[in-house]
Amino acid sequence: MKTIYSLILIILTLVCLGCEEEANHYDFEKYKFVSFIASNITVPETYSTDNNGEAYPIYLRYDGSVLEADFTVTLKITPNNAQPGVDYDVENTTVTFKAGEIKSEPLLIDIVDNLLNSDQERSLDISIESVSNPNIDIGVGIVNQSNKSVTLNITDDECSETISIFNSSNIKSSAGDHTVTGSVTESIVTLTGNLIDYGPFPNATLGITLIPTVEGGTAGAATFANYAAGTDNDGYVYEFRQNGHGTYNICGGEIVVSIDVYYESGGSWVFWYTSHNNFSIP
Repeated sequence: MKTIYSLILIILTLVCLGCEEEANHYDFEKYKFVSFIASNITVPETYSTDNNGEAYPIYLRYDGSVLEADFTVTLKITPNNAQPGVDYDVENTTVTFKAGEIKSEPLLIDIVDNLLNSDQERSLDISIESVSNPNIDIGVGIVNQSNKSVTLNITDDECSETISIFNSSNIKSSAGDHTVTGSVTESIVTLTGNLIDYGPFPNATLGITLIPTVEGGTAGAATFANYAAGTDNDGYVYEFRQNGHGTYNICGGEIVVSIDVYYESGGSWVFWYTSHNNFSIP
C-alpha cells in the first residue's frame, strides 16, 4: 500500500514540475513583446558636443516570432526637471522595426550643452504608448511585463561658481606670467597690473565685460571698448583696444582676450603691438 502511495506522489510531483516548466516557457508564436533594451541610462550633457553634433540613440527590442512586415512604436516623453529645448531636443517620437529585425531604428535625443549650472537632477522618462501591430504586447513577459519605459539621466558638467571668482589679487596673466588683480562690479571685471608684459607699465588697467552665451550661463564672450589704460613710468599714455573675439569660462577660471596696445604721441594714437592674454585663476 505504501508503495502505491509513493508512486502516486512521484507521478503528481512530475506532473506539477511539468506544469511549472510550461508556465515559464514562452510560446513566441503566440506571445510577442516590444520593450526597451535598457531601463536606466545616464548621459553627460556634452554628449552631442563631444560627438560632432550627433544625437544620443535609444533602442527598443522585439521578442517573438519573425515578422514579415514593418511595424511602428509610438513613444511618450515625460520630462523630470529636464526642459525640452533647454536640456534636450527630440524631433520624432515614433520608431520603426523593419521586417525581420529584433532591434528598432533609434529614437534620437539631442543633448543640449546649455552652459547652465543645475542643482537639480535632470531626467526624462520615455515610455511605450502604442504599437501599430495589435498582436504585440508592450513590455517583455506574460506577467508583470518589464522595460516598458526607460529613464534618461542628463549629468551636468558646469561648476557652481560665479563671475565673483575673478575678484582676486592672484590672477595669472600669460603675458609675461605676471600676477595681476581683478575686481568685479556686476558684469565687469577690472584687471590691474602688468597686463602686457611691459616693465615700465606695472599698473595698467583694463575693464572687461563678460556676457554669458545664455542667461545664467558659466561661459560666454569677453569684450571691451577702447579703454584708457593709464600712464606708464615714462609718462606715455596708453589705450587698449580689443583684437578679435574674447571668451571667458567660469568653470575653467579664465578670460582670454587679445589686446592691441596704443600709446599717445603728438596728439595721435600710435599702434605698438598686440598682446595675447589668458587671465586665469591658479
